[in-house]
Amino acid sequence: MRKIRSLVAVALLVCFIMVLEMVSNLPQVEVEAASEPNITWRQVDPADVQLGRSYLIVSDHGALANAQTTINTPGDVTGDTQIGMVSKPVTIEDGLITSEVTDDMIWQFGLGANTAASSGVLGEGPGYYLLNDAPGAGGGTEPLRRESSFGAQHAPLNTTGAASNGNQQSMLLHVLDEEEGTVSMYIWGGNNQWNFALTSTEDGFSAKSKAASATSTAQLLEQMQESPSLRLYEPNVTVGVEHYVMASSGENGSISPSSQAGHVWVKDGEDVTFTLNPDFGFEVDKVTVNDEEVSVTDNTYTIKNITASDTSIHVTFKPASNATDLPFTVYNEIFSVGNVTTAVIIDLGEGNAVNLSDLNTDMFKAAARNTRLDGSTVIFDGMRDITRVYVNNQPEPLGYVSPAPGSDDLVTDMPASGRYIIVEFEFWNANGYTSGSMVSGNLQNAYSAILNYRVNVDREVKLTDGTTIIPRFTQETVVYPALDKFVPDKTNPDDTGNMDILISIDESWEDLGPLPLFIYNHGGGRGGPSGDYFAPMQTANGAAVLSKHQLENPGKYNAHIIATQNHSNNQDNNEALMAYVEKLAAEGKVDLNRIYMSGFSMGSMYTVGFYNRNPAFLAAIVPLAGGALPTVDELNANPELAKTAIWAHTHKNDFMGEAWKDYFSTGAGASGLYTEANVTVLETNQAFNFPYYGFDWTPHETEAQVFSNLISQSNASFKYGIGHEAYADKNIFDWMFAQFRAENRIDELKEIVAGLDINHGNKNALTVKLNQAEKFLADTKHDKSAQAVKKLNSFADQVNNFVKPGKLTEEQASELNDAAQETISYINYMNKLR
Repeated sequence: MRKIRSLVAVALLVCFIMVLEMVSNLPQVEVEAASEPNITWRQVDPADVQLGRSYLIVSDHGALANAQTTINTPGDVTGDTQIGMVSKPVTIEDGLITSEVTDDMIWQFGLGANTAASSGVLGEGPGYYLLNDAPGAGGGTEPLRRESSFGAQHAPLNTTGAASNGNQQSMLLHVLDEEEGTVSMYIWGGNNQWNFALTSTEDGFSAKSKAASATSTAQLLEQMQESPSLRLYEPNVTVGVEHYVMASSGENGSISPSSQAGHVWVKDGEDVTFTLNPDFGFEVDKVTVNDEEVSVTDNTYTIKNITASDTSIHVTFKPASNATDLPFTVYNEIFSVGNVTTAVIIDLGEGNAVNLSDLNTDMFKAAARNTRLDGSTVIFDGMRDITRVYVNNQPEPLGYVSPAPGSDDLVTDMPASGRYIIVEFEFWNANGYTSGSMVSGNLQNAYSAILNYRVNVDREVKLTDGTTIIPRFTQETVVYPALDKFVPDKTNPDDTGNMDILISIDESWEDLGPLPLFIYNHGGGRGGPSGDYFAPMQTANGAAVLSKHQLENPGKYNAHIIATQNHSNNQDNNEALMAYVEKLAAEGKVDLNRIYMSGFSMGSMYTVGFYNRNPAFLAAIVPLAGGALPTVDELNANPELAKTAIWAHTHKNDFMGEAWKDYFSTGAGASGLYTEANVTVLETNQAFNFPYYGFDWTPHETEAQVFSNLISQSNASFKYGIGHEAYADKNIFDWMFAQFRAENRIDELKEIVAGLDINHGNKNALTVKLNQAEKFLADTKHDKSAQAVKKLNSFADQVNNFVKPGKLTEEQASELNDAAQETISYINYMNKLR
């Protein structure tokens, strides 16, 4: 007898799996449960594995179960643990599993969707969707899948993600030993791509690669040999000849019996009766058998004399004739991790309202089928978990209750009645963003989406006047408050250096005058395809975060914002961007002394490259994980470089970690040449505010925590610069907006005037005005800045008057006027700070 260890044991014996809802391209279905006690399970010859059948997947450590657990992965680049799946103990006697088998251990093998090219003996065919309808803690009913490893050897596994990715959702089977019947199951990306084998330890099952990088076919085969081999088991019963019927349904209802994979097994020659189950407010529309429409009676249909696996039945549903249309809005919110769908908002219409006491979360369900802009590439197809349902008198959420303790703007004392029903979704938990929450699908996907949501209830909606309605909820619009401010543009259309951008113009410039400009550059692979202008804003993006800050803090961050797309790190590109900005300045919109730039990874390299090539253009830069900052020699050779304030961020284990630590401890960053230089070398990439509450990203992913944390919240292993103390309780934008390019250059002007070859009287006239301006600025008891500006303008007028008679050249006058104008800008900005 052989015993196999694991973490959990539960009760319930079953014969075969019957499950609740369809996955992938199959719609939701219901299952009639059936079980048979006291059966054993026998090993299956891998050659006899059938689509639609259910199996146990067993290694030396136990049987794969549909519940999440933490797997120890010491030394991996993302940390010492990863999310995996539970293994459960089984007892094997004489080749049979005789111990208790629970529902969460039984996996139906559905048709997979692998599309990666095969290589050698690996990668052939679509593979399998592994489906289970009895999830334990952290489990779901989606196909077992891996998520992005973010460059690590181990990738997280789950059954909750409904974001569509055929390769990451499909398990392929490779026979290790035909005689022993042992196999490996693996997730295939293609030769020299990201490939993972399903492997087990005493902690449970994980997805493991041979290396923390793309791997070859040979490397994946090595990993399979190193991982504990797997065996498949089926119920030890004789079922006789059986055939299957593929049963499926459209939206707003279900069909039973069915299964997650759609297969309904029937004994040879027997009949099977299907029940068609419309959701509340819907009725059967059409039923087809083998694509031919059939008539139904009392929402049932019987297929007689099943003799082959060549029959399919499909049902669609339509709104009931007495249903009332109610429009809803899909509401999206920017967080530092990206663009997130947080709620749907139902409008009962003018003059209508519902009582909060007549609503609860159980009466609603919501699902979505979201695609890329092509309308056919599916990003997400599945259910959204609802955390709260309440009413409001405005079409907007009242903060968010999950994850606990909720958002800073959470309203718990909600209105007793209101016109709008807010259906709030779970979008973040301890493992990160939840399935379907991110518009693009996940952090690595830079794509805009067409969002298609549906909402159902299981009862009538009672209005405050006592009347009731059977609702048919219809998606009317999609809103992105932080993104709807942006419009696409080009920096130099059809000419040299052109770049697609998104720009948000802050209309307060008309009252306040020229405003700061913030330019953000996305990381590599996050620019999206040409024509998808909002793609860079779907994942972590500083431009989107600033836009949200503006909405939340009216008047605090008045500024224009540019998000670049698919930028090129060269001077042609830079010159086109500068010309575009200078045009905005000429229109009175942009303050050229307050231009800020930031970027992540490749965007950080672009930021630093722009700064190095154009040292006099930017007031401050915030590079995140990339770029070669200037040396001491370069700073001395070009003092303009040192006038740009810097705050660099990187993780200690990322490729810039040691380099920037050295730069700001013994290198140019600590030389005292910069006007201001700061660095944060991070111990972890934890973000501590809502909704993250300590969530940690992999070493390279610094964006989300930098744009979420206050300065003092970041978990740093090394810090340099005065900004850490001065802005400890503020965010990076607060520091950035305090930086400006202009200086008080009166002392420099006096030196230039002293060196001019003009007569003493003219020289004295200019010097007197500068001395008077300086005296006004030195008055600490009274604000005499206006008098100082007046004297500097008078100085500029006199300089210009000296040009015509030849006392000064145009070049000399230009130098003096530029310095005087910069000093005026400096005075005006200092006044704003007051």
